Amino acid sequence: MNAWQEIRSRDNPQVRAIRRWLNEASFRKREPWLVLEGDHLLTAALQAGWMPEAVFVEEGREGRFAPVLESLPPACARVRVASPVFRALAATETPAGIVARFARRTLALAPQELAGRDLVLLDGVQEPGNVGAILRTAAAAGVGAVLLGPGCADPWAPKVLRAAMGAHFVLPIATIDDPEPWFAARRGRVFATALAGKAVPLYALDLKAPALWLFGAEGAGVRPEWLATADACVRIPMPGAMESLNVAAAAAVCLFEAVRQRLCQAKKGVVS
Repeated sequence: MNAWQEIRSRDNPQVRAIRRWLNEASFRKREPWLVLEGDHLLTAALQAGWMPEAVFVEEGREGRFAPVLESLPPACARVRVASPVFRALAATETPAGIVARFARRTLALAPQELAGRDLVLLDGVQEPGNVGAILRTAAAAGVGAVLLGPGCADPWAPKVLRAAMGAHFVLPIATIDDPEPWFAARRGRVFATALAGKAVPLYALDLKAPALWLFGAEGAGVRPEWLATADACVRIPMPGAMESLNVAAAAAVCLFEAVRQRLCQAKKGVVS
């Protein structure tokens, strides 16, 4: 195992860089790396084949993370950080004791590459927790990719990474400005959630074929020009007293209704 490096000052350049990454969106967007906190996210990244450039461990907790540390590649720097300084590396109020820096993977996705998969396109979903929850749901439902349109939260922000629970490492994610090529590639299979009076109940739709799903921010919803391009506006029947669902909850209901229909179709095929 590599020898440990030591950090005992908040003025260390690595500490200052990570603090900026955690706190400044503009800095985060231009830097080609990302920061993960906690052994759960670190383990999820390792299992997906992502290898960190450096791992920072709070002094005195090396033994706690021994299994993770033993699985790191030789090229990964191991850095022991004094406890008062480690707090500067953490985005949470109660630091988990381990932080890792990874090279960020930027994908250039093309509509034709994902013709046989479901897609999710988010419009102006600004709340990091919602974006992260949707990424987690999309990964669990087997979605081919999640596209973030204008006005969405930074998909690599610390709160999004924590809420997604490892989805970033198994799910293609891209930020786009123009959705038209994606709409054009899915003519007949673009659905948008909306509360419009003419919206089709979700459970009346045939969702067995791949589709592109549009989900908008709570309140504003999907922008009108995108709604006009959708082949169907979809509403989720709600017999209770609430008028709408959280966007992350709505995405989960829609995506897993598609999963349910496909499982039923597959079961019928086996039986027949």
